Amino acid sequence: MRVLVGVDGSSNSLATAAFVGRLLAVDRDQLILCYVAPEVPLEVDDQLDPGVAVRAKAALSNAVFDEATSRLTPEWRAAAERAVASGAAGPTLLSVAEEKKVDLIAVGFRGAGLFERFMLGSVSRAVVHSATVPVLVVKSDPGEQSALNDPLRVLAAYDGAALGSCIAAVANQIAWPADASGWVMTVVPPMFVAELPDWLQPITRDDDVRAMAEAWQKEHEQQLAAAADELRTFRQQLPACFHGNEPVVAEGHPAAKIVETARKHRISLVIVGSRGRGGVARLLIGSTSAEVLTGAPCSVLVVR
Repeated sequence: MRVLVGVDGSSNSLATAAFVGRLLAVDRDQLILCYVAPEVPLEVDDQLDPGVAVRAKAALSNAVFDEATSRLTPEWRAAAERAVASGAAGPTLLSVAEEKKVDLIAVGFRGAGLFERFMLGSVSRAVVHSATVPVLVVKSDPGEQSALNDPLRVLAAYDGAALGSCIAAVANQIAWPADASGWVMTVVPPMFVAELPDWLQPITRDDDVRAMAEAWQKEHEQQLAAAADELRTFRQQLPACFHGNEPVVAEGHPAAKIVETARKHRISLVIVGSRGRGGVARLLIGSTSAEVLTGAPCSVLVVR
């Protein structure tokens, strides 16, 4: 698998490089670190030798790469490819990804601010919105880099056979660490949207209504059983690290239940599918992948 990681020297991008390095095998995969150089106005003096500006920019990019590679495992420090580009970070990363024909793009996410809890950062948003390949958004907290070395706990969210096959295809390309542990889950609509109001409770005691409610309950239980069976079939398509935990069938709002499950199981990576290319654009109208991206307490891999 060929993976492009955007690095800029920030703690988030360095954590992204370290996280991705755990998911790749140096003997079969290709890791490309991409630094999009900012337009620094170094040539402010007509007397400044152009070579000085060039060397200054090269020194800055080398410093970023050296720091990023220092976060990788020893075998990746020599094997990781370096790519330098210039322009707007989001569109430029996408352009490099297309040029390099990568299978996955990884970017960091700054999630500490209130605004960023509801909207992705501009670079992450541009990449997730427009990429034609899966995108890994790595979330990290400054000062908690040690958490990157904790056992990897992964949650794959199933939403139908088509997206499930896409998730399985990507999951089977990843070199999961030996200590990785995976869960699969799906979310079905609840039997009732909400609890019955008090004034409606007496009506349910009627024999005909009770019989109808029992029929609904039976149908709902069958739906849950069918969802569990389908989820087990999906689990068999995934790598062995997903086979050791019981599948999770939840009822309710999909994004909310995925985030809730991620918190419950202390998940470090959620894998979700996205229909179409406009996942983040649909953030305000309830796209599941967009809601999970901003709401999950961990990194998120969006698969198309």
